[in-house]
Amino acid sequence: MSLKKKFLEKKIECPRCYVPLKRKEVDVFGPNVFIDLCPKCHGLWLDRGELEKLVKDKKLSDYLTKDLGTQSKSKLVCPRCGGLMDIESADEVEVDVCLTCHGVWLDRGELDELKRKSKDGFKGDDMEKAVERWEEYAKKSRKSFFKRLMG
Repeated sequence: MSLKKKFLEKKIECPRCYVPLKRKEVDVFGPNVFIDLCPKCHGLWLDRGELEKLVKDKKLSDYLTKDLGTQSKSKLVCPRCGGLMDIESADEVEVDVCLTCHGVWLDRGELDELKRKSKDGFKGDDMEKAVERWEEYAKKSRKSFFKRLMG
């Protein structure tokens, strides 16, 4: 079994309730998606790339899962990898996104809200994303500088 497959099949817990999540197969165009649902709070965990398949909107999915910046504003810890999570907003819908593995935690009802935003033609805030892109660029530049300095 591949390392990636083992990673994705690992049992995970709800980052809010700490109860084991239940895996559920969702029919989508192409290969089906396996989402992880919390039986208590009804939140759901989506691994990298699954949000796009469910909302069927690359622009909205990329807006929420790319150019995350470096600041963690979420109180949650990633259930998949244990990394820090950040809050990303699509207008008034706030989702938690892992800064490491780019998985997404959606609270109850947020998937339906995102689907509605997609249907209505989501635009996004280009200025907000520009700030996050700058944070990522500055972080990479610092890392590169220290690598060259340390040889």
